Amino acid sequence: MGARSNRRAGVGGTPRIAAVPGAILFIVACLAACTVMPESAAPTATPLAEPFVPFASPSGTEFPQPSVPTATETPFLVPAFDGAEPLPVEDGTTHVLKNLNQDASAFHTVEYTIPPGWATGGVYIGKKLGQPGEVAISFWTPSGVYSDPCRRTANLSPIDLAVHTHDGGGELILLAYPRIGLSAQDGRAATEPRSLIVDDPSEAGGTIALRLELTVPADLDPASCDDGVYVAWPGARAGDRPNDNHVAGQMDIVYLVDVDHGPLVIDASFRPGSSPEDIEELYAVLGSIVMDRY
Repeated sequence: MGARSNRRAGVGGTPRIAAVPGAILFIVACLAACTVMPESAAPTATPLAEPFVPFASPSGTEFPQPSVPTATETPFLVPAFDGAEPLPVEDGTTHVLKNLNQDASAFHTVEYTIPPGWATGGVYIGKKLGQPGEVAISFWTPSGVYSDPCRRTANLSPIDLAVHTHDGGGELILLAYPRIGLSAQDGRAATEPRSLIVDDPSEAGGTIALRLELTVPADLDPASCDDGVYVAWPGARAGDRPNDNHVAGQMDIVYLVDVDHGPLVIDASFRPGSSPEDIEELYAVLGSIVMDRY
């Protein structure tokens, strides 16, 4: 089991990072050959999502490049998240996800701490995985998102950060909100986006992220959707495991971490049957995350 980290861990709600102004068009590639290692133990298996094929790759992909709007009539200055700041896990096992393909998504590692009783399985970490009370976190770099998670087509909507800039203080400005991405998915309730800071020892002020809360419709029968699943975004190729939302009423807290080449997407989910104690642990794991860009 891994030792606890001595780093300061957590997520703040006030943007403090200075970034290069200008709209940034992301043609998103994903993490390739990521490994997961506790800090001082034999490796454990908690891979990121399957590697994504860049759109420019001659090998191609099953999913076309999203069409990205260049501007909107009213740029949206993302307010800082003003909710309670999650307190990080104090007594748990710290793991490090190492990115071995930094040209695809420009960060070095992601560190998180899980409390006793949490497990790692496939692309998910969580508690009561696959059960009605599941809480889970997964890490992705999707090429785009489905416009309708239930009735999916090959034409993806660009991710919410596909067209954005920053003001003089580093705060996020979305140039196509709410016309693209998770904010625009059909039939799905999404909160207005907020910004927060993910701790990053390589950046004096941390790294800014976009925060969304999304809910699977409470009256939805996922079995009635295409292939019997409700899916937020695809895997890289046909047959890859996508980001599927398993039950009606499921809540997802999604961080889109603003790094070069393609954002790191952190998805923390809980279900209507999840206990308040387990949901509190879920928030604590989110609060423990430290991303090292360099």
